[in-house]
Amino acid sequence: MEMDRRTAGEYALSVFRILVGWLFLWPFFDKVFGLGFQTPDGSGAVDGGSPSSFVIYVTDGHFADFYVSIAGNAFVDFLFVTALLILGITLILGIASRLTTAGSILFFLVMYTLCIPPQDNPVIDYHIILCVGMVVVYCLGGFERLSLHGRWSELSLVRRFPILQ
Repeated sequence: MEMDRRTAGEYALSVFRILVGWLFLWPFFDKVFGLGFQTPDGSGAVDGGSPSSFVIYVTDGHFADFYVSIAGNAFVDFLFVTALLILGITLILGIASRLTTAGSILFFLVMYTLCIPPQDNPVIDYHIILCVGMVVVYCLGGFERLSLHGRWSELSLVRRFPILQ
């Protein structure tokens, strides 16, 4: 069976979507359970650690004072890990494509602002590339393959509220 370029592209974008989903889901587990990667063993949220405290060490530039001032706040911690979990799950499952795309872009833009101007490149960094990638995934069918998108779209709640598509 030969696959046309459009279908192959949709599968490739779907794989990209799933990989980006893992970029969200893995830090959720690491921040909550302190698995010893970016979050040291015993420093996860379940151990009393703050998932957002990392910004103190990575923040630089124009918004540093703002991010340092909110790091460690319980509401910010909750919002941060909830966003990681929801975005990771919805990207991997390929559901709620509109909200997931918008949420992913917003999340990446916030992460981009942790260090403006970028340290590695004076023009751009990978957060902006991921934002563009998410727009491409959404616009060119990356939610329609390797996903529950079709079943999700058939749900009465989703049909009633199209923003959930």
